Amino acid sequence: MQIAFAVKDLDETLRFWTEVMKVGPFVVIDNSVAGRRVVYRGEETGMDSSLAFSYVGDVQIEIVHQTNDEPSPFKDFLDSGREGLQHIAFWPADFEGACSQLEQLGFREILSMYTDDGARNVVYYEAPPHVGVMVEIVPWTASRQAYFSRIQNLTRNWDGTRPVRRFASREEFLATGEGTE
Repeated sequence: MQIAFAVKDLDETLRFWTEVMKVGPFVVIDNSVAGRRVVYRGEETGMDSSLAFSYVGDVQIEIVHQTNDEPSPFKDFLDSGREGLQHIAFWPADFEGACSQLEQLGFREILSMYTDDGARNVVYYEAPPHVGVMVEIVPWTASRQAYFSRIQNLTRNWDGTRPVRRFASREEFLATGEGTE
């Protein structure tokens, strides 16, 4: 469903994807955590990031740019001297079932995000070495489907204008009506 890249310089990365790779437009959400509780390696963290989303066909491209120095898998990845492909993501209808199955296969949960009501709604796993990257599992909800569908709609008819569309939050993006045409 998604390939995700952790980067140090979001603007430089977006220029590469839009100008060189001709992928776009990218929808940037500056406050991606949006008040959710984040637990990394068993400890709460104040990690926050800007996320940029676009599509190549049916595959979502996500660019992750951590905006603070709080502990996270993205900070660890960048601090190790790497930059680029950091995780792949899947959006199963049976979120908890998919998480359970990965755990039974030896994948180790390292980061979870929780909604205001305490529900876990994002999980990152360290994968066995032959996978090579982390795996993210996110429930495929109606609201997430609507949100991502609008971003994908923007990419289908992109004429090269407005390659980056920046919003403070998902709610701000959704309020614009972009991607409903």
